[in-house]
Amino acid sequence: MENLFDYLSSFAIIFCVVNVLLYLFRFKGNNRAFKIFSVYLVVIAVIQLNASFLKYIVPITNNLFLFHFYYILQFIFLTLFYKELLNKKWMYAVLVVVLCIVTFQFIQTPTMFFRYNPLGVTITQGCIVTYSVIYFYKFLHVTNEYLIINIGLFFYLLSSILIFASGNLVFNMNLITEYGYQLLLNTNNVLYLGLQFLIFVAWWKNYSKEKTK
Repeated sequence: MENLFDYLSSFAIIFCVVNVLLYLFRFKGNNRAFKIFSVYLVVIAVIQLNASFLKYIVPITNNLFLFHFYYILQFIFLTLFYKELLNKKWMYAVLVVVLCIVTFQFIQTPTMFFRYNPLGVTITQGCIVTYSVIYFYKFLHVTNEYLIINIGLFFYLLSSILIFASGNLVFNMNLITEYGYQLLLNTNNVLYLGLQFLIFVAWWKNYSKEKTK
């Protein structure tokens, strides 16, 4: 079973890289939201590749610090992405406030850089889920090129919040074993694979036929 999760995790990373290439292929001539989302995919792919292969290059035992770059940069780029879609200026204020909170955490507790940060993850991903809900309210009954992407982000990030929040709680309370905690992480990887699949579907539906126009 563990080998299956390893294969799915590796496939999710490969899928992520494929999506990067596809979206960059349509980068020129598309709108600002598309370009921001494409850059987001590039950044996340770079972090994912580093998290997967850095241990083979540098002898480190804890690459958790990469996860901080992951959720912070994800928050920045997806906030800018939804700002383009929703045109809500208050989202800039949310961006600044949340980044200040997370920065204060690291200043107050420098060792947080090498630990899991449940508050930072919950706040940043919770904001993106909120943006996603607003997008549903505004565009659910309207044909839109980003609806499938929004669906993927909503379910993945909401599930990720629940997984990491519950996993962190029960792990600290010694209610589950290390194997159980790893199972939560593997579940998150499977959900991430689902997100990458929906991102691919969105590209295929909206952009794959542009070359025939």
